[in-house]
Amino acid sequence: MPENRPTDLGEITSDDIYAKLRNDLDFWEPWVRRALDSLSLAAPGALRIPGESTNPVLLTDTGLAVKLYGEHWCGPENHAAELEAYEVLQGHGLPIPRLVARGELRPGTDAWPWPFLVMETASGVTWREAMPALDRPRQLSLARRLGALVRQVHEVPLTGSAALRPDADVFAELLRERREDTLEDHREWGYLSPRLLADVPDFLPDVDALLAGRKPVLVHGDLHGTNLFVDPAAERVTGLIDFTDVYAGDPRYSLVQLHLNAFRADKGLLAAALEGAGWEVSGGFAEEMLQFTFLHDFDVLEEVPADLTGVEDLGELARLLWGV
Repeated sequence: MPENRPTDLGEITSDDIYAKLRNDLDFWEPWVRRALDSLSLAAPGALRIPGESTNPVLLTDTGLAVKLYGEHWCGPENHAAELEAYEVLQGHGLPIPRLVARGELRPGTDAWPWPFLVMETASGVTWREAMPALDRPRQLSLARRLGALVRQVHEVPLTGSAALRPDADVFAELLRERREDTLEDHREWGYLSPRLLADVPDFLPDVDALLAGRKPVLVHGDLHGTNLFVDPAAERVTGLIDFTDVYAGDPRYSLVQLHLNAFRADKGLLAAALEGAGWEVSGGFAEEMLQFTFLHDFDVLEEVPADLTGVEDLGELARLLWGV
């Protein structure tokens, strides 16, 4: 064990310490075992971390996933969002793993209580795992099914008490923040040319104007390749997970991670998903989606396989990424 490595939750006192530990199986395993024991749930034989995540997630060999929420890296907000999402989404026939239980590692203390959720694991394999072995017809078929799922999510009534209220301003505030920060972020990420980025401030509309006249829907803002599960043989979507980025917002926002991350900017898959969603593609679709690309809360271009550094015109970039 490295010298000075924390051994107790109380030693996680900064973002930096948390960042180094959040996907550390050795650190989290005893805490997850303690969480399961506190709820009288069966002790697993083995635990594993499925991949990098913002909040620690461990999978058991008994078919459960345990997700913990610290006080760093927006942990309190993520916990509240996930609980609200489960309350709103249940009962609508979506392929969402059942929420089994919830608890706290340190209840009744003045310190952060370290809440956690226990869920069933999603069936099938992640979209990212499935894709390499699929022929093109099955890729397109599953993309259509994903599009239908996106539409189904959008149709869930907004009955929440916070971010999932119809009149919630959380989503608009997020876009306003991104409008202020996106230029600096994209300069740091380096996917786009300085010449193109110089035109971004004038390209991005006022947020109120962008959202005007559009009824908010339930938006899952992080439909990336490992949050979606499929059964390739049955050509069926089997799982949708991770509800820390859900909003009462604009449906266009939900397409950004789906297309640029899960589909890796494959416009054939995008067209199939739009068909499955019954999405009416307007003449300004590509430009609108590029605006939402810049306004998205994540580094959404990191999975795009094309070299975009030579593109110096926003119209060309919109067509390259979103022209269907």
